[in-house]
Amino acid sequence: MGQKTEKIYNRAKEYLDKQNHEHALRLFNQVLNREPGHPKALRNKALIKVLDDDEEAEKFLLFALDQLPDDDQLYQLLGTLYHNNGKPQKALAQFKKAIDVNADNTIAQQGAAMVYAHMLEEHEQAIIHFTKALENNPQDMELLFNRGCSYMISEQMDKAEQDLRQAAELNHDKANEMLEKYF
Repeated sequence: MGQKTEKIYNRAKEYLDKQNHEHALRLFNQVLNREPGHPKALRNKALIKVLDDDEEAEKFLLFALDQLPDDDQLYQLLGTLYHNNGKPQKALAQFKKAIDVNADNTIAQQGAAMVYAHMLEEHEQAIIHFTKALENNPQDMELLFNRGCSYMISEQMDKAEQDLRQAAELNHDKANEMLEKYF
């Protein structure tokens, strides 16, 4: 990457960090005009399109994946887009592709778990993915709470109580309610 392209990318990233998507997108486009396969610019442009609920987000993500077919973050973003639009099977397929590329992609693991738990009601599969996501972030109260709920539905009450207690210790609002109601 050339120095000028790097400077443009860094300015774009600063705008993105400040939530100024319009300026960031303009600069990411400049980077992509110079280097069409620039991985970080492709990812960040895709992120902006997903965050802004751009109607062309899916089309751009598919284009970006053509450029970078082994990019777990792009698969994860596409999975998130499908999840947000109520397409659980498509979301799950993309989260699985992200996990195949990088099993340590915590967001993809969490996304797969949420689809299994909340959309497909396959709690045993959800538990597997929540557990994998928790390996990288063991103090995530949302992951603990959701895995605890999946344990409850799977009738693994000891494990459910353990996760819910840990989530409650981390100040998860609903964890205390669940503990009072069921334990």
